[in-house]
Amino acid sequence: MSNKNKHRKQMHLKDFDYKGSVFVYFITICTANKQLYFLNKKITKIIEDELEFRRISKEIWLFCYCIMPDHLHILLSLTEDYDKDLQNWVSAFKRYTTRVVNELFGIKPIWQKNFYDHIIRKEESLIKITEYIVNNPVSKGIVSEWEKYPCSRIADPLPL
Repeated sequence: MSNKNKHRKQMHLKDFDYKGSVFVYFITICTANKQLYFLNKKITKIIEDELEFRRISKEIWLFCYCIMPDHLHILLSLTEDYDKDLQNWVSAFKRYTTRVVNELFGIKPIWQKNFYDHIIRKEESLIKITEYIVNNPVSKGIVSEWEKYPCSRIADPLPL
């Protein structure tokens, strides 16, 4: 094995406490090997249902999301009720959706090992980031208006 494969690239801020409800996170989770799993509407429904379940269970404030054929964008905050960190939340989300998709479709893994996060700073525009997320299918030429894409949604009000 070469040395470049021994160490994974650091995906998250070192020494940052990813706990609590103070921060808004822009998360991107890619499918394993960039497979187009989310072209399957039944798999996409599992992802959407799990996001909604975690929202109504008060784990997260789900500001918006977009499920593209090979990745998922989410803008969220952990709630006061969720006492674990972001890494734990993403791991639990990925673990559950992988189990269900594997049981129903025999696909495993569905997710890449890591995920990308961006901590939104006060000077950044939550509106601009929301527009970027929901307009992802427009910028990729899939639809002409984001509202026509069934897997883009604005859920909870932005914390402006």
